[in-house]
Amino acid sequence: MSTMRAMVIEEFGGPMVLREVPIPEPGPGQVLVRVRACAVDRFDVAIRKGLRERADLPHILGHEIAGEVAVPGEGVSGWSAGDRVAATLYLVCGVCRWCQSGRETICENFGGHVGVATPGGYAEYVVLPARNLVTLPESIGFAAGSILANAIGTPYHALKYRMKLKPGERLIVTGAGGGVGLHAVQIGVMLGAEVMAVDLGQAKLTAAAKMGAAEVVDPRIRPIDAAAKRWSSDVGVDGVLELVGPATMPKTLASLAKGGRMVIVGSHTGAQWTIDPGDLYRNEWEIMGSRNVSAAELAEVIELVAAGSLTPIISGSFPLESAEQLQKNVADGKVIGREVLIP
Repeated sequence: MSTMRAMVIEEFGGPMVLREVPIPEPGPGQVLVRVRACAVDRFDVAIRKGLRERADLPHILGHEIAGEVAVPGEGVSGWSAGDRVAATLYLVCGVCRWCQSGRETICENFGGHVGVATPGGYAEYVVLPARNLVTLPESIGFAAGSILANAIGTPYHALKYRMKLKPGERLIVTGAGGGVGLHAVQIGVMLGAEVMAVDLGQAKLTAAAKMGAAEVVDPRIRPIDAAAKRWSSDVGVDGVLELVGPATMPKTLASLAKGGRMVIVGSHTGAQWTIDPGDLYRNEWEIMGSRNVSAAELAEVIELVAAGSLTPIISGSFPLESAEQLQKNVADGKVIGREVLIP
């Protein structure tokens, strides 16, 4: 067999079309992976529209991938055909000071995203760097495996390694009913925090409450800062995980206690935000960014999921031809957790 099925975008903003395309060949240090699951998220929608990094057209989207090793490339050791794998999302060098210290998400020679700078997982096969692969045990299904790096790894890195969330602290998660947000609520609870979930609509707030959120807030009904002050007896919260951006950031910043930390992961509501520097130094607030997850941290996530400490939230699994509808579902804000393609 020399060809595979793939969903291809041929113009930005245009439809995805099912094509028969050549199966790619792995180069040195790369692995050909048989894609068994690829999750669909908001990032894919933005790339398709040409709103973020521009992929070369025609292009195959998809960066949340799990599957089986098909062919290890030249110089690859430690992987054999049939090995079950999950994959990280970034193309990194592996040799710079950040990669060597385990912080490859800020690689000095960052090469872009899987599924943007390279063809992605809306296909039967994908080529990935060997350094991106992490063993996926038999106890975790491929659909769940596909969301580990992004939907779970992203908030895991943000809360454990950037915010350094502690037991007994109070945490706000915005966008808490989405794919990253629901897992952030779980991780916050797992780390011993009390969590306030912020999102639009009762369905998403109910889902967040099921994940352990102690308080839920729809900002169209209750202002976030007022709700947070009441919830914390006017002290404020210790941490904010921002997955939304400027639409919520003024209110979540105002919700922070003295010495509080805000970690910004997402900003799909805009790029402009006004802040008074005096508020930062008077309150000794910390505001920091966070990017995805390292391969070592992904291995930790896999151990936690295998042990039952975290539960991947999959709304449904669908054939490759459903990619168009799944992207529409994400764009319309209808998805709780993740929907996954099974090529």
